[in-house]
Amino acid sequence: MIKATNDNIWVTRDVAATQEGGIMIPDAAKPKVHRGKIITVGDLVSDKTISVYRTAIFNKSAGFEITEAGIEYTILKQMDVIGTDD
Repeated sequence: MIKATNDNIWVTRDVAATQEGGIMIPDAAKPKVHRGKIITVGDLVSDKTISVYRTAIFNKSAGFEITEAGIEYTILKQMDVIGTDD
C-alpha cells in the first residue's frame, strides 16, 4: 500500500468523457481531466477537506505523474489542490 509523505497527495485522475459520434480518439490526444480521486494524504496536509476517497480539483500544470504497479498516479502538493468534491 502506498503512503504519501509530508504535504504530498496522491490521486488517480478521472477518465476523460468520451465523445459521441463513433470517432475513436487515442488516449494521448484526449484532454487531461483536472480532477481525481484522492488515494493517500501525507501527514503534513493541514486542510481537513483534503481526505482519502474525496475528489480533488487541481490546476492543469499541478503535480507530476508516476506509474506504480500499473496504475498511473498524479502526485500533488497541498497548495496544488484548489477544491474538493464529495
